Amino acid sequence: MKRLFFIILFVTAAVTSYGQSWFNVGSYNVRYDSSKDKAKGDGWEARSKELFDMVNYERWEIFGAQEVLHNQLQDMLNNLDNYDYIGVGRNDGAKKGEYAPIFYRKDRMRCLDKGWFWISETPDVAGSKGWDADQCRICTWGRFEDKSTKWKFWLFNLHLDHRGVVARREGARLILSKIKEMCGDEPYILTGDFNVDQNNEIFDILTGSDMLVDTYKSAKHRMAPNGTVNRFKADFGTESRIDHIFVSPQFKTHEYGILTHNYWVPIEISEEDKRAIEAGVEDVVCFKAKMISDHYPVVARVELPRLRAPQDWAQYGRYEQKNAEVGKRPKVVFMGDSITEGWYRFRPEFFHENNYLGRGISGQVTAQMLARFRSDVVNHRPRKVVILAGTNDIAMNQGYVSLDHIFENIVSMAEIAKANRIKVILCSVLPAERYGWSWEISSEDAIRSIDELNAKIREYAAKNRLKYADYYSVMADENKGLKKEYQRDLVHPNKEGYLVMEQVIQEIL
Repeated sequence: MKRLFFIILFVTAAVTSYGQSWFNVGSYNVRYDSSKDKAKGDGWEARSKELFDMVNYERWEIFGAQEVLHNQLQDMLNNLDNYDYIGVGRNDGAKKGEYAPIFYRKDRMRCLDKGWFWISETPDVAGSKGWDADQCRICTWGRFEDKSTKWKFWLFNLHLDHRGVVARREGARLILSKIKEMCGDEPYILTGDFNVDQNNEIFDILTGSDMLVDTYKSAKHRMAPNGTVNRFKADFGTESRIDHIFVSPQFKTHEYGILTHNYWVPIEISEEDKRAIEAGVEDVVCFKAKMISDHYPVVARVELPRLRAPQDWAQYGRYEQKNAEVGKRPKVVFMGDSITEGWYRFRPEFFHENNYLGRGISGQVTAQMLARFRSDVVNHRPRKVVILAGTNDIAMNQGYVSLDHIFENIVSMAEIAKANRIKVILCSVLPAERYGWSWEISSEDAIRSIDELNAKIREYAAKNRLKYADYYSVMADENKGLKKEYQRDLVHPNKEGYLVMEQVIQEIL
């Protein structure tokens, strides 16, 4: 009996281990809610339930969607089991126009950072239309952690223009440059409706870059009985694949599928069927196959090598090459997490014009920053260091850690800097009333923890005659959250928020 129990336990552990090492990523153009479609019997209200049932059955861990209007987004959130999303409407960066959202299962994926840009010559301008595009187009991105393996990866989701050839070509190049700029050495995925198939020059630009692998080609097993467009016709056949899932070379693709699901609706029976019924033939009912969308969903089962996951816990490699390329001694190094990393992304000129270095890594806690403090700060011999840290510890990105230990890690960084004759500026943690990726932390706990940690940092700075950058006071609203005019989400500043932070820190520097 004991031996049998051991065998069952071993097999269960092995299955669980395998189940945790891969995940399914999808891309699905759900077709926008159209009155013309409704008149033809293909309206959103007729097919949405079938879409919800399919996604809930397939249980993709993460997927990019396209052509999602705000009412459809709300319907999907209300009917998809245990999914959350990131994204905004493309027309105004809020709720107007089509979204290109990323949906993810909350029990498997944690969103560490998110954002979006427009596929145009002015990517930061909401609603901007690029080159010869017919419509404004948006790309949504997120940085995620797989809760099972602790791997961190990026996902970019887009919908390229359907008419503008130049817009598609330049949009593809923009995507490649953004991935290279943002992702560093971390793995990434690109999903979307590209409006070009596998025989198009823009497909070649993407796959010929050595940055992207087509999961259709790299999959060990493939089920693709049709292309990805059906035009709401069950008998429409094509080899053209305009919806794609690309991955970085780190990924291994096990399976790839184009899911040709449909549903059935009764139709008026023919005269022949009527005669059959009159003759006593039973159960004569005619049905017609209907499409859930005018595109088929694409799904790939991908895996990241598990053995590599724990090797660079502190992410020393993130800035290794950039550290080696730094020539002129910087005046200031900004050490931090996603807020510092985003600062450089939104305002690179602030760093370049002032000879500042940004060394923020999204998702990091203070222990990770302390581990890389010498390589990313001290070795540059800056005159000053700006330390902004602690919010991810409070969010429990690496598990629970007490406020005292968070504070001690910040103090240790300050003392290392002082020992190397680097002047220290300590920063308040920014206000945050919730952590969207850590739902278990209540608003009350988040606000209380930030207040207490800031009090410790402020008191230490005063006692040791260090400068203290109080971002909190100028960025908090009446509820002790981040002011709406300064936020991308409840935690991260937008460009206007960073401009406020620049004013605070420049007075000190």
